[in-house]
Amino acid sequence: MSSLPNTRETFRLHMGWLHSWLGLLAGLVLTCIFATGTLSVFDTEITHWMQPEIPLTAPPTLTAPALTHAATLLQNDEAKGAFPFLLLPSRRDPVLRVLNYNGHAFIGPALAADGHIFPARQTAGGQFFFNFHFTLYSGVFVGSTLVCLLGLLLLVVAGAGIAIHIKALWPSLVVVRPFAAKPRAWLDAHLLTGVLFFPFLIMITYTGTVILARAIFPTHPFVQHHIATSLPQKSRPRVAPSAKPSPIPPLLPLVEQAKTLLHTSDCRFILFSSTEIQIFENDEDTLFANKSTAIFSRADGHFLRVEEKNSASAQARGLMQGLHFARFSSFLLRWLYFASGLACTAMMAAGLVLFFIKRRKHSNQRIAFRLGEGLTMSTITGLTAATLSYFLANRLLPSTLPARIGAETATFFMVWAFFSVHALLYSLLHRPINGWRIQCLAIVILSLSLPCIDLFTIKHDWLNNYGLYCSVYALAFLSAIIAFIAHQKLKEKI
Repeated sequence: MSSLPNTRETFRLHMGWLHSWLGLLAGLVLTCIFATGTLSVFDTEITHWMQPEIPLTAPPTLTAPALTHAATLLQNDEAKGAFPFLLLPSRRDPVLRVLNYNGHAFIGPALAADGHIFPARQTAGGQFFFNFHFTLYSGVFVGSTLVCLLGLLLLVVAGAGIAIHIKALWPSLVVVRPFAAKPRAWLDAHLLTGVLFFPFLIMITYTGTVILARAIFPTHPFVQHHIATSLPQKSRPRVAPSAKPSPIPPLLPLVEQAKTLLHTSDCRFILFSSTEIQIFENDEDTLFANKSTAIFSRADGHFLRVEEKNSASAQARGLMQGLHFARFSSFLLRWLYFASGLACTAMMAAGLVLFFIKRRKHSNQRIAFRLGEGLTMSTITGLTAATLSYFLANRLLPSTLPARIGAETATFFMVWAFFSVHALLYSLLHRPINGWRIQCLAIVILSLSLPCIDLFTIKHDWLNNYGLYCSVYALAFLSAIIAFIAHQKLKEKI
């Protein structure tokens, strides 16, 4: 019997090693994935903020002139070898969009009900964060495979964390010591967020990993499957341009017929092949992200068939996608997803900081330790500064600038690279605290600059969009407050 406690302690030690070191290696990237994934909860709203020229006052309306003009634009893109599709108006995005996948995001013009194109600035919008969080901006197969593997590692790390803290879990939850000694305070923050949001962490990680698991197997039709079932992923492969793309019959009657065939009040998007037109139902009113499809002939518009996804495997896949993408959610539920994502991001960031606090005394002189702390700094403060710079670039770059989307994303990565180099230099020079403080102060300046620059660079429709702008301002001020508190606290050596 005496060996049983020793066995338990050995198990905890092994789990502690696994949680610490695997958590460090995976956490540097997973923190970025969770941060950008959290922003992706409001990807549509971020796009609205980044395209202030598009009014959002009109109700979702689909008219024949708009669809006719959209079909013309779509055929022009097809003639260039692209595979565009139509995103129909919805409650969250009440405009008609002709979208192409540029390798990282779906972009294209937005049309009003009468068919005219809104003179909106080019931007990747919220799609940039969505793409980054599931591909790391590295392409669908390489990036998605890496994210999928990291998701599996996170499940292992989370299980190991529960194993080592299970005995002291309740006391740690009811006794939170934010002003205790630094290791204790950071551990309390790590435990509190990790345990309270553990169900969300496991749900969002598991569903995301299952969704991306198909990317690991190149033989699966991953690209075509996701473009037809969840609309966040990839365009189909490009082909040689066609001088005369097939004509498109009037679309409005087909959409109305599709609503009847699919027993729905709303359709979400339309895909086109050389012979078929596929009209997908809207899945925003259901937990299951399964889109039944009405298919028509492209030659003359006659009805071909309905494809319903009612099999057990399709329902399971639809449930995973529905829980992860949360398109079914109400405005309040999206905020709960957002808050939960922030808490999980904070949990990972606190764990990374705690790792180096606990080992500073014995490992401070090692080059690996210094590099690790520099990378942690670039992950936490560098990514935050890059995100704020991305929003600032949207307001500061000329709205008619050619290749404007590339300029916005380049700003994000250049600022992140600058902060990363700064973090590594200060860490290697054994001055990490100064590095943290400088970067926190830079975040304060960037955060407070965002509302000011926004107010003076565009005309705001406060009557109809006050919630959108106030939310952005509130989050900017929250970032400034957190960064300022961290800047002041870092006067005390950690």
